[in-house]
Amino acid sequence: MSSLFLSAGALFAAWIVHLAIWRWRLPKAQLKALLVIFAVVWALAALSVPTGFVGFGSFAASWLVGFLYFCLIYWSAAFCYVITYSAMEGDSPTLSLARHLHRRGEAGVSHEEVEEFFRQRPFVGARVKALVTDNIFLEESGGYRLASGKYLFFRLILGYRRVVFGPIKSGG
Repeated sequence: MSSLFLSAGALFAAWIVHLAIWRWRLPKAQLKALLVIFAVVWALAALSVPTGFVGFGSFAASWLVGFLYFCLIYWSAAFCYVITYSAMEGDSPTLSLARHLHRRGEAGVSHEEVEEFFRQRPFVGARVKALVTDNIFLEESGGYRLASGKYLFFRLILGYRRVVFGPIKSGG
């Protein structure tokens, strides 16, 4: 049970740090800043584990299992938060359209109006700009290219999508 409490406390602490930093000054590379915040809070929480949070006792197998539970819970929730944050960071096409339809009320909108709605909004452009800011895409004359790196985070997400949805078609 202490693994759950330690994970929840560490996640709450990371969220508070995230809010404080974002209120003070919005980082240029928000995705990297979030990952650094979660890594630092995890490291601090992991250092507290030997002091008894996860059944340290005589360094029995239960300590190691408790620590692994803590890591699994913490990083699962941290990655979910980072993924959700990156999705909400920009303007969501679905939420924007729902808000637009709500404003129109019972009258609704035609198919042509929906197409025009999406043409007027820079959903993709805003996402590309965020990827350039986070140094994931590099802007070059005539287009973009992927910055060098292993991108373990993206590989994990794509691997998960393959497991859940099977072969990936367009969009990843």
